[in-house]
Amino acid sequence: MTELTLGAVTLLVASTVGGMTGFAASLVSTPALLLIGYDVPQIVVINLTATLVTRFAVLLRLHRRVDRGRVAALGAGAVPGAVAGVAVVGYLDEQALRTGTGVVVTVIGLVLLLAGDRLRFRPGTPSTTAAGLIGGFLSTTTSLNGPPVAVLLDRCRLDPAEFVANFAGYFVVTNVVSLALLGAQGRVPPDILWPALPVLVLAAIVGNRLGGALTDRVPVATFATVVKLLVVASGIATLLS
Repeated sequence: MTELTLGAVTLLVASTVGGMTGFAASLVSTPALLLIGYDVPQIVVINLTATLVTRFAVLLRLHRRVDRGRVAALGAGAVPGAVAGVAVVGYLDEQALRTGTGVVVTVIGLVLLLAGDRLRFRPGTPSTTAAGLIGGFLSTTTSLNGPPVAVLLDRCRLDPAEFVANFAGYFVVTNVVSLALLGAQGRVPPDILWPALPVLVLAAIVGNRLGGALTDRVPVATFATVVKLLVVASGIATLLS
């Protein structure tokens, strides 16, 4: 199989997971795309574009379930975070960044998984903006911008549809800004734009539709556990990648 075919299969599977949970597509696709042979700048553009397109479709479908104040607070943090990320990404050691991100995400996920409802913290506007800030920074440096917001939304005790809808709003804002910044800085590899990117995005759209059909069929308690497990898995995958 060619690199593009393997990449399309990867995006199909990753976006099915992302369509069901509202995030994690990039977390699943990144290690696999690295193994296939894509480099990091290409993967960042692939993930940001595929997530933007698929989450925009979700946002149109679930816009009535979006908490606009929460998404606005996330966006208020994500924009300066993305600016900071694109300003320093050229000076950061890529492996050190991934290792640090992986360790932090794994620990947070384990705390959520093991502590469960004993954690009484309920996010307010400052913590929501902080989660957006971290997510924005990770967006332009690694494209792994989901875990901080997944942790925050888990504390909000949303039902699956609300969780997915709010995540979609966050992703649309963050990924538009991130791609614009990367383009302005000349960090979009021209060789990924054609024909690879359209093919990979199409595979992501198909996977997203498959996963989205499963969202309403997953019990709330099961959904919450899956989200926490994915946060842990994303941290480990980031370390291994």
